[in-house]
This record gives sequence, C-alpha cells and structure tokens, in this order.
Amino acid sequence: MPKESFKEFATRYNAAWNAHDVPAIMAMHNDDTSYQRHGIPKVYKGKESVAEQFAKDMSGLPGLHFEGVALYGSDDHFVSESILTATRPDGEKVTMELVDVITTRDGKVVHKSSYFVPSRPPR
Repeated sequence: MPKESFKEFATRYNAAWNAHDVPAIMAMHNDDTSYQRHGIPKVYKGKESVAEQFAKDMSGLPGLHFEGVALYGSDDHFVSESILTATRPDGEKVTMELVDVITTRDGKVVHKSSYFVPSRPPR
C-alpha cells in the first residue's frame, strides 16, 4: 500500500476535527502523543489526556469549524493555517486565526502545537 502524503493525512485529520469526532482524531495519534495550546502553560501528554482536552475544547465552542487557508509539510510534519469559527455557549461568535504545527511519526501525530490569534474586524 502506498504511503499517505502529508496532504492526504492533514485533509483526513482536519475533516475529523470538523466532524467533531474525537475517536477518529485520536486514531491518528500515537500513544505517546502530546498537545500544547500556546498561551496556556500546560502540555497534555498521552492519548487519554489529549483526547480529554480535545473534547473539552469542542464542547466549549459549539459549531467549531476550521476553514483551511494554507498547508505546508513533509514526511514528518505539517503546518496548517486555518480560520476557526465557533459560537461560545453564551452565544458570542468567535473567529480566530489558527496555526497548527503537527509532528508525525510512523503516520501518526506525536505532537500538536496550536497558536490562536483572535481575528480583528477590518478598519
């Protein structure tokens, strides 16, 4: 079976996020995976901890959706630029620019670093 390209992997990964499918997302992570959301000091380590945080992130932002802007990568990593949209539980709309730097090993994610910047309305 031919090896999946980083673009194919990233497309499947982002589709699982847009489907809010934590089990599908975690099926693409190694057991020793980790997740860091920059701006928050904690690094989540291991599949269980990462899955729990991903589920919290999704439940805290109903309607979470990622619109791809750009994708770069190679055999062992990819960088995905997206526009994140969602609605907070209080009804407030959220729009952020997001960059994910994702390191892979043996076709699975070993580390995900997420950088969020709130989008500002044009002047």
